[in-house]
Amino acid sequence: MTLDCDVAVVGAGPAGSRTARNLARAGLRVRLLEEHRRVGVPSHCSGLISLRTLREAEIGEDAIIHRITGAFIHTENGGEAALGGGATRAVAIDRVRWDETLSEQAQAAGADLVRARLTRAQHENAHVRLHTQTDGRDASFTARVVVGADGAHSRVARSLGMAGPSERVYCLGIEGKLTTPREDFVHVFVGSELAPGWFGWIIPTGDGGVRAGIGSQNGAKPIACYRRMTEMFPRLFDGIESCRLYGGTIPLDFAPKSYDNNVLLVGDAAGQVKPFSGGGIYTGLVAGRIASAAILRAFERHDVTAAALAPYERTWKREIGRELLRSLRIRRFGLALSDGEVERVVAALQSEGLRQLAARHGDIDYPSRVLLRLARSLPALSLLAWVTLRRPGAAWNLARAHLPFAV
Repeated sequence: MTLDCDVAVVGAGPAGSRTARNLARAGLRVRLLEEHRRVGVPSHCSGLISLRTLREAEIGEDAIIHRITGAFIHTENGGEAALGGGATRAVAIDRVRWDETLSEQAQAAGADLVRARLTRAQHENAHVRLHTQTDGRDASFTARVVVGADGAHSRVARSLGMAGPSERVYCLGIEGKLTTPREDFVHVFVGSELAPGWFGWIIPTGDGGVRAGIGSQNGAKPIACYRRMTEMFPRLFDGIESCRLYGGTIPLDFAPKSYDNNVLLVGDAAGQVKPFSGGGIYTGLVAGRIASAAILRAFERHDVTAAALAPYERTWKREIGRELLRSLRIRRFGLALSDGEVERVVAALQSEGLRQLAARHGDIDYPSRVLLRLARSLPALSLLAWVTLRRPGAAWNLARAHLPFAV
């Protein structure tokens, strides 16, 4: 039977477009499905990435709109610490332009961009049939392999009986205008009443623009949390002009399995998201690179069964999974602390020794590297001992974060 394409990639975000580009470059027939009329629209991302992500993306700096050198951390009881400054630590990007550029790369390599919404996928003999809808018109086509790059609520995964990540955070984002104390510093807001299970943020984007927002768990509505945050910090939020509001879901743990017969999951669909910050662009690009290599090897062997595609999961977990696991354990350590204990941690970050350590080793893609260094540093040891006595369970999560394997 002649199939309509070799690989169907569902979702033209960074992970999907990168996977499609690499496969098309290698000569496979690739269809890249995107349900929206314009790639990247609407954006559901704060668009803060590292310089490492720029290199991984291979698209230059055209999408950069602002550079960030540090961060202010605020607690709901008035604590504050400033970290970083000096060198560029991260950049804010035009996320629509970024996604469009990656999609254009895939198309230039030979991938066909299909404007359609996936309604369901099903296994059919030794391939997959994908059912789509465009402007109310139903259609279907066949592919030997399907790549689910369609987000935290992946329809690919659900249609093919694959479980998704179980832990999620629900977020509200605002694009607007606001004067901030320093345009090169982001603001991070923490507290169990302020943002249960997550945090709030302000990211300057240059020329008075900002992306602000907040996330929450435990049933707390993000819009209510956002209103509370603006009331708690009037000095920082007074005068904000909201231009656009958007919502989103961030998965915080791995999907139980990111491969099966004829299918791989990448990006948010696989839970390849940094659980300490919610960022998924870098990890999605890495996963796309690894997924395309795994598919090419499977095609060379004429075998796209789960056993043939299994090396994908082993490889991505080796390259980025250990960091994600460590960050998840550090996150659980932080969630176990009371607000008073969080205040003490933030106060400790104002010491010169810890600030210098954070400045030298800070890395938004691999946050565990600096966080574990901070935990082992002399200025933090007395605080850590105090927390261990009060919260042995929290301390156990921090101890587990030092281990390179699951416990």
